[in-house]
Amino acid sequence: MAGRSRVSWFVPALVAVTVNCLHIAPALARETRSFSVPGGSLSDALLAWAQQAGISIAITDPGVGAVRTQGVSGRLEPTEALRLLLKGSGYDFVLLDARTVRLVRHPVDARPRRAPARPPRPAPVQESVGPDIVVTATKQHLGLGDYPASLSVVKPEREELARAGARGTGYILGKLPELSSTNLGRGRNKIFIRGIADSSFNGTSQATISQYLGDLRLIYSAPDPDLAPYDIQQVEVLEGPQGTLYGAGTLGGIIRLVPNPPDLGETAVEASLGARLTQDGAPGGDGAVMGNLPLIADKLGLRAVVYRSVEGGYIDDTSRGLKDVNRNLVTGLRATLRWAPDAAWKVDATVVQQDLVSRDGQYTLKGDPDLTRSSAIAQPFDNDYRLVGLTVSRSWASGMELVSATGYAHQNIDTVFDATGAADTTPREYEEEVAVRLISHETRLTGHWGGGGTWLAGVGFIHNVDHAERQLGDPDDPAVLSDISTSTLDAAVFGEVGVPLLDRLMLTLGGRFSYVRQTSRFMDEEDLDYEPERSQHRFLPSAALAWKPMTGALLYARYQQGYRPGGLQVTGSASAPSADRFVSDRIETFELGLRFGMEKGARFSGSLAASTARWRDIQADLIDIDGLPYVANIGSGRVRNIAVSLAWHPVDALSLEAAGFLASSSLSDPAPGYDNIDDRDLPNIADEGWRIAAKYTHDLGWADLTADSALRYVGHSKLAILAPFALGQGRYYDLTAGFRLGFGRFGLSMDIDNALNDRGNTFAFGNPFTVADGLQQTPMRPRSVRIGVDAAF
Repeated sequence: MAGRSRVSWFVPALVAVTVNCLHIAPALARETRSFSVPGGSLSDALLAWAQQAGISIAITDPGVGAVRTQGVSGRLEPTEALRLLLKGSGYDFVLLDARTVRLVRHPVDARPRRAPARPPRPAPVQESVGPDIVVTATKQHLGLGDYPASLSVVKPEREELARAGARGTGYILGKLPELSSTNLGRGRNKIFIRGIADSSFNGTSQATISQYLGDLRLIYSAPDPDLAPYDIQQVEVLEGPQGTLYGAGTLGGIIRLVPNPPDLGETAVEASLGARLTQDGAPGGDGAVMGNLPLIADKLGLRAVVYRSVEGGYIDDTSRGLKDVNRNLVTGLRATLRWAPDAAWKVDATVVQQDLVSRDGQYTLKGDPDLTRSSAIAQPFDNDYRLVGLTVSRSWASGMELVSATGYAHQNIDTVFDATGAADTTPREYEEEVAVRLISHETRLTGHWGGGGTWLAGVGFIHNVDHAERQLGDPDDPAVLSDISTSTLDAAVFGEVGVPLLDRLMLTLGGRFSYVRQTSRFMDEEDLDYEPERSQHRFLPSAALAWKPMTGALLYARYQQGYRPGGLQVTGSASAPSADRFVSDRIETFELGLRFGMEKGARFSGSLAASTARWRDIQADLIDIDGLPYVANIGSGRVRNIAVSLAWHPVDALSLEAAGFLASSSLSDPAPGYDNIDDRDLPNIADEGWRIAAKYTHDLGWADLTADSALRYVGHSKLAILAPFALGQGRYYDLTAGFRLGFGRFGLSMDIDNALNDRGNTFAFGNPFTVADGLQQTPMRPRSVRIGVDAAF
């Protein structure tokens, strides 16, 4: 241990590491706290544990610094967290009083030793019984039993992510029915949460949700980058609006991917390889390798994952005589370098790169033979995503924590559509090249006060530049339609405070003040003095009341607001420019909810939530009858939602899950031009959806068996508000099943997707220039089988 020798932990008499608290802690046996102690040296881990527990630990043994621990995370009683830290170390502890413990040698094995090596064949890992989960997206490390709003957490095992085979956001959608998506193709979809959907078409409007990798923001005005979730610790979904914590563009909520951090004490390698066969389609495959390497023991470490996936096509183009045209290729890299100078500081430098190439569109035409269409030209798509970020965090003994995250994201999106009309004698091509540059920063402080109160304060800014060039005409020499750059600066201060009213009653109040400035300009005329500008500011309040009637149960009521800034739509040409302004849309949501079974060890848990949202001046990316994009405020509406989820573990080896929702939406106050419609349902909001799943594990003696299956249903929705684009979609089932045999460090698996071989229409859109004909549909990928192997060392 550089700079602090192991001998420094030895004192002939009792040495006490004392941590002062802001308030008198309850008895250790009854208190629960959020812990995040990294693996590494036991001496550093004990210091971190003492700081986070807010108590004192006495150490008299000089050998503690030579022992390693796996670390601990989650919302636990301090004594339970300490037992997990000491597991296999040869040490135990005794309680001296309610706030002091002493470290002692284990009576059976008095020799300090390293944590045991990975066993040859570990028992199958069970999912947590009773959701003892800390949700970092709350920015205060609150558990499921504490956060007063709707949220979902997916904690996949390593083997499960290997079996997913680089599915990206599709993996998350398959787990959480409250999430929905367009299905234009990987890397160009829009994700929606709790039915807050503005339109089915891509454009320059800000998304209705935000996506994060840890504390780094991924997108602002771009579609879902569809990052492969390899080596992910958990996925957190906070239903919106989340205006107070996350600002503009969180009307529906946020999705946060929490990657596994570098382990500073243990070298590890994991790998997976799979081959996929698709009925009536081309074969594909996937592979990934993760490596974790400590560079300086307990101080510096690197964790990286690389992957590649080929998704075989299954759509035939009869006009061009080609088969399986919609092939996808995904290659990616994610790496994090962590520096931990001591137990309190952590510095993470992160790099992400993913290239996604689609050879052609994935839609078909009604009336044509199954899985076919006719196009004059290919319609490829490319999404190249880059992200670099730096996250610095510091924790104090009082429970206060500082987090500062800065990121730069660069996304190039190239799209081609067949614009050939029925009267055209030669092919016509529409090409759109979009470059998005996003700089994001946030610094926040969190802590505790008084007898259980919490507080949060922060500042943040975003600078997003969206450059879109559109061309139409002869594929060899298309004419430029527009070449426009839009810049958005969003600066904000925000805060939240939790006030204990009674022993089990907590009031949470928050607010965010934002200033936004937008400018647009023509890129093909550098000397043109025409840069329309717009500035606006807004305050977003939130309030919540949470009551814990019994252990593991939470009743809450919450009021939240969110918005997207209005913008400028520059039209015309450089010689005759004009700027149309569309106003910001605002949403306010009131929610009532219940969660139960949140205590550790509970075999039955679940949640129930009902919400109503008033959405004013809805912004929507639309297309005109000629297939060209534009933005408009379509009016004001309401979205109502009821959601339920249940999880039951009748025995350790079996887990059962069920979740579903009912949704109702209406454009109750349409803007002029959108009021002559009979069906005022908002687009892409299914009226219902549900998922049931089962998982079974069993030790066969010669191998560990894991078998699971899930059935998901997506209800009816429509593509758009106005005819001729108000086309029906949905009403399909998706059945998946699979198993894995574990042989110690290795595993063999087989999985079946779309086992029913359903041809359900997932999305009634594939090409803006012919969608008005009402013939486009996007079928589910036909039944496919993946056979895979995985290994961990």
